[in-house]
Amino acid sequence: MRDPRTTPPRLFRPSPSPRSVHRVLLALVVSVLLVPLGAPSSGQAVSPTTRHFISNLRGSTAPKALGYNVFDTSASGVATLPAGVQGLVWLGQKCPTSADATFRSTVDRLATNPKVFGYYLSDEPHVADCPRGPAALASRADYIRAKSRGAQRSFIVLSRVADYSAFRPAATHVDLVGIDPYPCSVASPGCPVTKIRDKVTAARGAGILVAAIVPVHQAFGQQNIAGGYYRLPTATQMRAMLAEWDRLVPSPVMDYAYGWSHQSSSNPTLVDSRSLQSVLAAHNGVVVR
Repeated sequence: MRDPRTTPPRLFRPSPSPRSVHRVLLALVVSVLLVPLGAPSSGQAVSPTTRHFISNLRGSTAPKALGYNVFDTSASGVATLPAGVQGLVWLGQKCPTSADATFRSTVDRLATNPKVFGYYLSDEPHVADCPRGPAALASRADYIRAKSRGAQRSFIVLSRVADYSAFRPAATHVDLVGIDPYPCSVASPGCPVTKIRDKVTAARGAGILVAAIVPVHQAFGQQNIAGGYYRLPTATQMRAMLAEWDRLVPSPVMDYAYGWSHQSSSNPTLVDSRSLQSVLAAHNGVVVR
């Protein structure tokens, strides 16, 4: 960007020579050609993040067209990932256990595979239920780091503020921690983005650095589940949540949309909402026609 304190250059002079006119016209043409053609027309900000993770695919590759380039997968599914997509391999447990022979064998096989971005090691563990979980995760994260020579990442997701300190990277040695505030619910139909701020503030206070935080975008509800609590956000609400995440965690290593397909605990989901797909695609730098 030009420094606003400098004087704008004079592009036109009296009686310009043909060569100077040619230079000016050429500069104008080049400047037009350099305008990003794929930028969203809605004015919505495009995330600077280059890795966008999505889970619960159930074999679908459709999210690739929305800019998602890290897929939830099993170890056996890595070979069938689409071109241009890496896998976050589920090797997780609710209550993590130390790296055993099976775990080590799987990582040994995948440690040099360029299709593997990393490993999803635990989803919402609770230290009250898993007091040995942090140490167990450390053994797994250390093994991944050693075998891949730091090329592959270890990842967990935390839901409760009470677990942030126990499962912070300094204790678990994991590279990335997903934080999932999920602002949209029956109790909070307005989807207050303050829930995002509160959880990010708590995570930082517990020793989880901003550089390690993975924003988890709520792309699910429970309206179609008896007694469901969460509600699928509208497109406007999703834009507000994305803007708040971008403000608080401006350049994450990865962001995470939960999730694509239905589960017993999530219905409807992103697969059901074309408007949410368009909003998230724009955030990922893709224009959906």
